[in-house]
Amino acid sequence: MLAQENFREKIIFSSVVPRDFAGSTLLGYLVRRFTYLSEQEWLGQISLGRIEKNGQHCPGQGLLLAGDVIAFSVDQSEFPEPAADLDFQIIYEDDWLLGINKPGNLLVHRQGRSLTHNLIYQLRHVYQPSYPEAGVVNRLDRETSGVVLVARRPEFLARVNALFAAHKVTKTYLAVVHGRLELCQGEIDLPIGRDSQSAVSYRYRADSRAIDAKEALTRYQVVAESGNLSLLRLQPRTGRTHQLRVHLSHIGHPIMHDKLYGKSDEEFLAWRQRPLAEQATGQGRRQALHAESLAFTHPWTGEEVRIVAELPGDMRELIEGKGAHEEAMRTQSL
Repeated sequence: MLAQENFREKIIFSSVVPRDFAGSTLLGYLVRRFTYLSEQEWLGQISLGRIEKNGQHCPGQGLLLAGDVIAFSVDQSEFPEPAADLDFQIIYEDDWLLGINKPGNLLVHRQGRSLTHNLIYQLRHVYQPSYPEAGVVNRLDRETSGVVLVARRPEFLARVNALFAAHKVTKTYLAVVHGRLELCQGEIDLPIGRDSQSAVSYRYRADSRAIDAKEALTRYQVVAESGNLSLLRLQPRTGRTHQLRVHLSHIGHPIMHDKLYGKSDEEFLAWRQRPLAEQATGQGRRQALHAESLAFTHPWTGEEVRIVAELPGDMRELIEGKGAHEEAMRTQSL
């Protein structure tokens, strides 16, 4: 993970070389680890003197050691970032924690070219009053909206992480999916692992034969139906990568606008080749998945806390508006 600091129009970000990259050239390290620039572009940044190793200008010769600190200074005007929805809201706050309602199309952490267009950077450097030591507890995909829990200081993070690791946090999601389910409520109990048959390296599948498959359990409840769409309330009892998306796709009810699990490999890869400005239009709208709530016993006060983020407008529109939304709010959590 790259650390960032904002100096007027310059952004300086740094990376500690992991053991796996020891022995790499500087160019090889940058190209393999930070793929948002091409090899030729990284070579250009080196030749412009924008890369330092351990605080000194690095022309690129020599091999890297584990623990070396690589820093990259870039003029923000030369480094346009992808558009993002920065209109997040703080919906819970105490001396230890923040509850954020994250919009769709916002990364939680820096990724690729999104150096400042991410939740953590905004909380630390832009939002007022700022939270310079903020650290995210639970991570959501860029396109998934809803509740993100943030520790206000690093020393608080481990204690809250322990709650999640011990399965002492109840998470609920809302999703708009294709089709109508036969049962109004039920469970999807299928292991999840990497899909070795996919051309997309980060696709998972619900199959005991998948790579490193692990047990995964999702409870669901039908909240509302409209046409050939259903609004579901979901409660993952395990925390596997892409669990809700994989489970729903497997049973034939993929989440609306899920580019990875609602399309074939060929369709997804074709979508990825489209310009960024086009990816978020038409059928490229963000996936209709929303982290509705987190509930837990507060580790410092002992009180029961439930942080709730209302169903966002784009998902209300998908299930045809007000009636289904009101029904969703009346329905009891699983």
